[in-house]
Amino acid sequence: MAILVNSTSPAEDKNRWGTTWECFGDGQALYGREFKLDVCAEPATAKVNRFYTSIEWLEQRAGNYDQRGIGFISDDFNPLAKIVGFDALSLPWENDFWCNPPFDLKQLFIKKAFAEARAGNSGMMLLPYEPTTGWWRELVDGKATAIYEPDGRYNFFDIDGETKKRGVNFPSAFVLWTPHHMHYTPKIPFTRGVAKAMGHDFIYPLQEVA
Repeated sequence: MAILVNSTSPAEDKNRWGTTWECFGDGQALYGREFKLDVCAEPATAKVNRFYTSIEWLEQRAGNYDQRGIGFISDDFNPLAKIVGFDALSLPWENDFWCNPPFDLKQLFIKKAFAEARAGNSGMMLLPYEPTTGWWRELVDGKATAIYEPDGRYNFFDIDGETKKRGVNFPSAFVLWTPHHMHYTPKIPFTRGVAKAMGHDFIYPLQEVA
């Protein structure tokens, strides 16, 4: 879930972009073990077979007291992916979490990831790489365990989880969170496609139906 700078795409859509499988595979290869929970996803974009989704997604589908929803569709019931909670910011996370947060909520999700790491849960985030901004210096540098800098930009999926966005005009980075807090965050460069280069051809069950 990401955003284009100065894009004309609806804000709601920008906040729901999905991670590509190549990007997710690289993140998992760098993390070193399988992710157990995707804390910010929808059925069409989930990368782990257990995931949290938003209350807004549920209201859009099922409706609320003020309006009728658009209804559920077959893609909402992926037999290989299970919704295990709503509103990740109010739920406890688990060890080995994966998080590609909505752009507009990224600072809240970073604070949540830091709190979860202090509570003993490790995981990885995919974030817009903006190391000169105040929010990055305040929330990431000196708090995260490591920052993995790719050699270029990753693409993203549209909200359908299939169509690749074109011309993504911002860099991304993987941010590692662990209980080990050293007050220093090393920056580690790597080449995209590291999963395949390491011999990890991640073919996930979820990818077969994504």
